[in-house]
Amino acid sequence: MSDSSKEIYEWLNTIEGYSFSEIKQISSDASFRNYFRVFDDEKGPFIVMDSDPKLENNEKFIGITNLLKQISMPIPNIHQIDDSGRYFLISDLGTKSLFDHRNETHFQDFYTKAIELLVLMQINGDSLKNQLPHYDDALLQSEMELFKEWFCFYELGLNIKQIEKIDFNPLFSQLSQRASQQDKVFVHRDYHSRNIMISYDGELGLIDYQDAVCGPITYDIVSLLRDCYIKIDLPQMHDMLRVYYDHLVKNQMTNKPLSEFIIDFDLMGAQRHLKAIGIFSRLKHRDKKDTYVNDIPLTMSYLKHLSKQYEVIDDILAQLQLQ
Repeated sequence: MSDSSKEIYEWLNTIEGYSFSEIKQISSDASFRNYFRVFDDEKGPFIVMDSDPKLENNEKFIGITNLLKQISMPIPNIHQIDDSGRYFLISDLGTKSLFDHRNETHFQDFYTKAIELLVLMQINGDSLKNQLPHYDDALLQSEMELFKEWFCFYELGLNIKQIEKIDFNPLFSQLSQRASQQDKVFVHRDYHSRNIMISYDGELGLIDYQDAVCGPITYDIVSLLRDCYIKIDLPQMHDMLRVYYDHLVKNQMTNKPLSEFIIDFDLMGAQRHLKAIGIFSRLKHRDKKDTYVNDIPLTMSYLKHLSKQYEVIDDILAQLQLQ
């Protein structure tokens, strides 16, 4: 048993009303958090989130949890927090994510549910969105800068002079401006296959929502349909995007024509994928988590696809010799 496991187990044994018999580390994520599954003989499994408050904003996690609970989203309950504010005993939403079901025949059914759940969050979260940080131009720009610093410099090995010769401003400005002009909603901000859990009875649950913002309406749907971890066939993706769009129109959440909505979707995806490629590179070069760079080719393929339609994307990929 690791030192962390021992410390967690000692804390769990001080909580009245539980009888924990086993603890297993199950995963870490792209943050500094670690997760353990713990078993109570009578109440079943729980998750312990190890989130050092010196490295993670735990107050924000608690705040967003409370907001999502107000609108009855299927997220973990926080049952206990230790005195240091580091360890959280939370609900176990299951052992499999949407990603783990990707090769099963009923996979499409889960996507239908995920789209419906997203729309529900956006409708019911409308009254709460002003309590969230705003996804403003500064944040959008800073995310795209990750691509320049961590992918171009560290992963591609370009030097500063080479990077300075490339004018990213037309692309970054257009992506930021297009995002800013969209309808604003409650944005999960990481709504993809690895953060949508499937319970033992087939119900969906959401995790990793602590970075939620008030932001562009296409952000979460592009995270789901142009997932960095699962490639969805183009016709199927367009069908699901149309289902989502029809939900929005029906609920009077957008009055944009479909053609304009698709442009928003495409360019929001470009912004997100530039950010994701930068983060995957940072995880390798700064955090020594090498496996995430394996997700860069799929993520880059979305940009290459869009470059055939949007000259401003094609221009950058050409200068980086990535076409």
